[in-house]
Amino acid sequence: MKFIFWFVILHFTFYILHSPAVRAETTSLSTSLSDEEAQNSIPYSTKVTATIPYYWWLELTGWTSPYASVELSMEQVVKRVTTADSEGRFTFRIALPRTLAPFCLIATDVSNISSHPLCLAPPPPEFDILIKEVVMPPTLKIDRGKIAKGETVAAQGYTTLNSEVVPYLFEEKPRGFRFPRVFAAEVPKPQVKSDQNGFYQLNLPTSEIGKNRIFVGSIFLANPSPKSTTLVFDVLSWWRMILERIITFLANLFWLLIKFLTTPWGIILLEIGIIVLLLVYYKRSRTRATLKA
Repeated sequence: MKFIFWFVILHFTFYILHSPAVRAETTSLSTSLSDEEAQNSIPYSTKVTATIPYYWWLELTGWTSPYASVELSMEQVVKRVTTADSEGRFTFRIALPRTLAPFCLIATDVSNISSHPLCLAPPPPEFDILIKEVVMPPTLKIDRGKIAKGETVAAQGYTTLNSEVVPYLFEEKPRGFRFPRVFAAEVPKPQVKSDQNGFYQLNLPTSEIGKNRIFVGSIFLANPSPKSTTLVFDVLSWWRMILERIITFLANLFWLLIKFLTTPWGIILLEIGIIVLLLVYYKRSRTRATLKA
């Protein structure tokens, strides 16, 4: 009898615990606990990000030709462009990466001539980095690289306004068979000064035949600028200059003809020309055969 009594009690308890009502209550309790925990957690719609890629601030001021475009770049990580004002002053204030590297400045004047790059060593790591009164190199341009002896050809460019421009000219001198070239004979420097727009111009020396190199610098507010890009020009005799111009003209004419023959009209004309030549050749061959007979 005791065995039957305890069996009935256990069976009844198992039935009550697994009834649908008890399961629903347990589920509701679990759901309410989950909702309470969800209220204390961060909502799914909230995005928390913390990215600090920059640490140092750089402020750089300098001088170039008026209204020139100045580009600052650092190892393809930082690239900024600004425009100088009417007096040639420009300013950068940018954030730099934590790992500092050398950076370069390039100025492009209003004639779209770029200066030689001015590269600066990485500054000491400080929260604020201040670099003042940087003078950019002048820009330099020559119309032709080959000049006839005695011909007047100008070199020109832009720099800081109302500045003294110092040209550096070097002639090529022979130095024996093993060392045929040396640029050591410096030509006297003409006095040149830029105008209120920063423009300057000087005539190249063409009295002596040979290869020459030229670069310029400027002096602004008693501070010398870095050197410009170095350009090379040849001074040739008149007969060689004429010969080279004829050769250049014929070469350009030949390439224009080749370019024309690759077009549809050029191919048609070429085929017509070949047919005409074949007909002429056939007619002459028949004439010769008739004369021999």
